[in-house]
Amino acid sequence: MNKQADLQRRALVKGAISASTLAMVASSGLILPRRLLAHWPNDAFTAETVEDALRALLGEAEIADDKQIQFKLGAPPSYAVNGASVPVEIHSSLKQIERIAILVDKNPNPLAMSLELTPDVALPFKSMIKVAEDSEVIAVVRAEGKLYRTTREIAVDIGGCA
Repeated sequence: MNKQADLQRRALVKGAISASTLAMVASSGLILPRRLLAHWPNDAFTAETVEDALRALLGEAEIADDKQIQFKLGAPPSYAVNGASVPVEIHSSLKQIERIAILVDKNPNPLAMSLELTPDVALPFKSMIKVAEDSEVIAVVRAEGKLYRTTREIAVDIGGCA
């Protein structure tokens, strides 16, 4: 057997062993994504009410005028055929946005999404969330120590949360 073929075979075997070892360690629970995330807001994501989720995530802050936020929900607006993928879009001209949170009042766990932003991030922000049933959806933006909150109602044909 020539030396080049032997080196390629050894590299392939090493890669396969490394990948299978990593897969076994990950499946055993020793490596979990939550452990790698420094600021995973577990209390906020497991809260049972909107108020508890907001308090755990954002703390206490003054609620400011909601006209600073433009919030679109659903396509067409205020309606979703499938609650498993409801589009959300947030626009704002606020400066120094620290965090955006989307909450769904009637979901089993109200906090659908939370983002901590850096100054380099610019809005608009678009994403998808899950909605269990017809509900009020709340967008909260924390900027300059104030909370800006706005809500929209959504009608859902097929619920998206189990």
